[in-house]
Amino acid sequence: MTDATKMAGQLLFQNTLAEVVRKLRSSNESEAEVIEQCIADIKSEVTSTVQSVKVTAVLKAVYFSMLGYSATYAAFNIIEVMADKMFGYKRIGYMAACLTFTPKTEVLPLLTALLKRDLSSANQYEVGFALYCISTVSSPDLARDLVVDVVNLLSHPRNYVRKKAVLSLYRIFFEYPESLRPTYPRLKEKLDSSSERCDNDPAVRGALVCVLCELARRNPASFLGLAVPFFSMLSTIQSNWTLIKIIKVFGYFAPLEPRLGKKLVDPIIRIVQTTGAKSVRYECILAVANGMSKTPSLTKIVAEELRVFVEDSDQNLKYLGLDAMSRMVRDNAKLLGGHRDVVLACLDDIDTTIRRKALEVLSGLVTKRNFVSTINNMMHRCVRLPPDEEWSNRVLATVIEVAQTDDYSYVQDFEWYVKILLDISLVNLSTYQHGALVQKELVTVLTRVNAVRQFGVNELSQLLSNTNLLKSDPSRSSQWEVLKAAAFLCGEYPYWLQDKRRTCELLLSERISLLKPEVQVVCVTAVGKIVAYMHKPCQRHLVLVNGEEEIPLPEDSLTFEELRASILQTEAITDSNGTAKVVGATGSISNRHDAERKNLLGLQLFRHSVHPDVQERASMILYQLNVDPDIGPLLYEQELLPVAIGAQEAVEPPEGLNLDEPFCSHLPAGLSPSDSEEDGAENDEDLYYVDGYDAIVAREQRRREEARRGEVAPFYIKNDALSRDQLSEELHSAVSAAPAPKTSTSFYVPQKSQVINRYLSRPKNYDAAAHGQRRIQDEDVDEATKKFRNVDVTRSLAPDERLPEPIPYGRLQQSATTEGTAAAAAAAAALDFMVDESFDPLVLLEEKYLRVTAFVLSCRVRKAGTQITMAVEISNLASSSSMRNVSLRFQPNNDNYTTERVRLEADKSQEAITGANRPKTGRGDNKNAVGEGGDGDKEVEESDRSIFVSKCMKGTTTLRTKMLLTFSGSLPPSLTEPLLFSLLYTREKKPTESLLPMPLSYRYFAKSHVDTTSVEFMQTIMARHLSESPVLTCFVAVAASCVPLVLPAIQQQLRLRPVDIFKDAASFYSVLQSRKSAANHAHVAVLLLEDELEGEKGISIAVKSEHTSLAELLAQEIAKLLMTATS
Repeated sequence: MTDATKMAGQLLFQNTLAEVVRKLRSSNESEAEVIEQCIADIKSEVTSTVQSVKVTAVLKAVYFSMLGYSATYAAFNIIEVMADKMFGYKRIGYMAACLTFTPKTEVLPLLTALLKRDLSSANQYEVGFALYCISTVSSPDLARDLVVDVVNLLSHPRNYVRKKAVLSLYRIFFEYPESLRPTYPRLKEKLDSSSERCDNDPAVRGALVCVLCELARRNPASFLGLAVPFFSMLSTIQSNWTLIKIIKVFGYFAPLEPRLGKKLVDPIIRIVQTTGAKSVRYECILAVANGMSKTPSLTKIVAEELRVFVEDSDQNLKYLGLDAMSRMVRDNAKLLGGHRDVVLACLDDIDTTIRRKALEVLSGLVTKRNFVSTINNMMHRCVRLPPDEEWSNRVLATVIEVAQTDDYSYVQDFEWYVKILLDISLVNLSTYQHGALVQKELVTVLTRVNAVRQFGVNELSQLLSNTNLLKSDPSRSSQWEVLKAAAFLCGEYPYWLQDKRRTCELLLSERISLLKPEVQVVCVTAVGKIVAYMHKPCQRHLVLVNGEEEIPLPEDSLTFEELRASILQTEAITDSNGTAKVVGATGSISNRHDAERKNLLGLQLFRHSVHPDVQERASMILYQLNVDPDIGPLLYEQELLPVAIGAQEAVEPPEGLNLDEPFCSHLPAGLSPSDSEEDGAENDEDLYYVDGYDAIVAREQRRREEARRGEVAPFYIKNDALSRDQLSEELHSAVSAAPAPKTSTSFYVPQKSQVINRYLSRPKNYDAAAHGQRRIQDEDVDEATKKFRNVDVTRSLAPDERLPEPIPYGRLQQSATTEGTAAAAAAAAALDFMVDESFDPLVLLEEKYLRVTAFVLSCRVRKAGTQITMAVEISNLASSSSMRNVSLRFQPNNDNYTTERVRLEADKSQEAITGANRPKTGRGDNKNAVGEGGDGDKEVEESDRSIFVSKCMKGTTTLRTKMLLTFSGSLPPSLTEPLLFSLLYTREKKPTESLLPMPLSYRYFAKSHVDTTSVEFMQTIMARHLSESPVLTCFVAVAASCVPLVLPAIQQQLRLRPVDIFKDAASFYSVLQSRKSAANHAHVAVLLLEDELEGEKGISIAVKSEHTSLAELLAQEIAKLLMTATS
């Protein structure tokens, strides 16, 4: 078939997009088969030389990509359509690229030349296509290559192009953040009315406001300078959308500049009172709630507006009003207290989201006066009809959280609070989520409030027989965990139990044995505590304090023997003839293997449990009852005291304790595993039972547990598992048969006042300030905020900090290798220090909210010792959190860097970098940070080991301080270990210490550009100056071919100069920094020679110098370079 025939066939028989859609909808075949055939046709058509055929194929490929099928096969052809001269085809090509391309598309680099050409087109709409494509599918490389072209379009004569150029710049900033600082002045001056470049077109100004507000939202402190032009626009702007953006960004600016809130009072009040747009009014309310909630004149008006929103019949406006109220309630709870009735009414709303938000607001409006009524109102609305268990669980958790406020400062009557907790524990929910929370709360209250123990213990003992708790499904509900609290407290305070025999029977009941093993363990342990008390009360049982002594103990005539008999219940076993045999706790019986069990009661249920922990605890109680009753009081004589929050974390493990080493690690070696079931059959006799009886009891226990599970769990998976459909039917019937949930709660009125124990156990090194507040979770920020939060547009541009110039493709690889050097030079220029070009910055600490960088400036040898001049740059990366009392301290050790040998002090030879000599680092040097020079507010006294940096560093602020590190006398014996500094500061009232290890490098101590001839090197340096110097050698197992690869790095990074001495070895020469009087002792010679050690070939490094510590450091760095070349 000729090409002409093929082209004619494609033109005549190609299906259009409309025909493909009709075929897909009307086909009787499988949809997947039709789509597969259509995509196969598209792959053939998209390579056609007929442009109209290719364009139609691209349209169809885009359609199927919208249905979820990849269009990567047509990526190159889409670029071909984009390059077409016909406007209609170009438009289709750009549309296809925007819909199918991603930043990871392989052919994306081919777009650079095409986009550059279209950006310079005379047709404004073609320029618009290119700008829209950039804002949709831009990648870091594409953004870097096109940013200059887009910035130049800011001066385009067409406002259509200028608007799109401004909007596309945001995507370029996102992909290439380095372009934001050089471009920001151009954007800002287009809003400045006094500038010649001011753009007065409303559409362009709206686009500018949109982009700048989005940037300011990500990093408010850096863009605070926009407050002036934005403030002037508040009274002149006509677009509600633009006005909303400006008002929103003022909400982010206000917390950073307190004076701004006062300036905004009149404009915001005027907008609220005059605008008819609810969206604008709401943004004013939200701005005040977010950043100006401490401005009384604004909050009063906003509070009235909030009530209007909450009372509105529109559910959306009601939710927005509650959301804004939740933001204001922290600082204005008293002001919003008058709207409590409106919030309470929202708790009965049919919309779940409104109820949740109202519950959040109501919890913030709680005071000591309305605490009881608020809790009662929450409990009254806890259970709804029809049931909403997610809402019920949220209310239960909120009730407890409100009661815990300020360490139970609102609770006066803890007996009333225990009643509330009991009601919470008995709320009938199939998906009860807060059993562990209720359990912890009950234990906390009864252990810290002595006067309420008598009431609480007797009420909780009745929960041991509650059907709802005993039958709760552990796979869906955690309500069963309340039983753990009931059992623990009954055992911890047994002297308040009115019926100890009944309590022990409930703790050892059959229903308890069917619960989770952790419940069984607590119940069995509680029985042991009650037994110990009945045998011999401890001192803590007899001496009652803090209100307990005023309550009379209950009368109970039960004796220890009666309790023992109740726990070790008699069991009846019948033989094969039906004759009854009575077996006591320690009795015997004939023909036990033929006996049939009828009852298994008391401690025997747990003595033969299938759970090892339960068996162990029950065996211990059995030993306590039958062998040594005196052991019980010894185990439980000490009362468990409440522990402060974070106290466990503050406990320091003793020296020599390895927490990762398992206990009794020596036992497995002494055990002889066996697979035989008959091993040890003759030793099956227990401490209390004769041979054979245990097996009967254990088998009976397992049979009863299996049968009981079938009764209490209708969808329990047995051996004959139900199918999915049967399981759904069983589940539906079980839920349908469940009792109706509790619909109301009794209102309790506090009548007493008890005192809570506020003395909590804590270790000696416990820091109350560090653990007094709850941990603040890391804020969840998006990718744009992470990229823009570290960009400081207030700092002056470095001389070489500009937008990238267009680079030919042949030079792209070469430029990539020089980016690192350029970045280091820019950082040095920003420091305004004379930094040696070979000294790279050292990042000492890189955290989410903090970065510390060190710059070694120079090294000089003085009479006092060797001095290293360095600068440390501290950047507070948090946007709204300040660092206070910032100081830098040197951490000595006992080996090399001792306090007598190393000193750290501020560089007093040059003024501190403040005022005009210091680069701008924030909104103003005096407001953002306090320098280290001559500050009368110092709170940290400087010494020979510490330097005070600043009293306060506000968010997104960078401080730089210059210091001297002095090695007194001679250098330390070894310099291979890093110097250790610590940065001390306080953030959010929490003292923090961050360790900063700083490795030393040989090049800090060496001079640069020192040349010598081979004759001078051998005759003068080696023969005279280094003749008696020690030689330090080391061996590196690398191939000899690695040496030529590292020679440039050795010369550049270590300041070594090659000397041509040997043909088969590499030799180098270096001179150390020294005083003129000791210049003859500052020479260093290095030799790299191929060698063999213990049969392994490698390179030997020999360093000859009078300074052994520097020779060791140099050899180590050369070895690292050789190992790097190998990897």
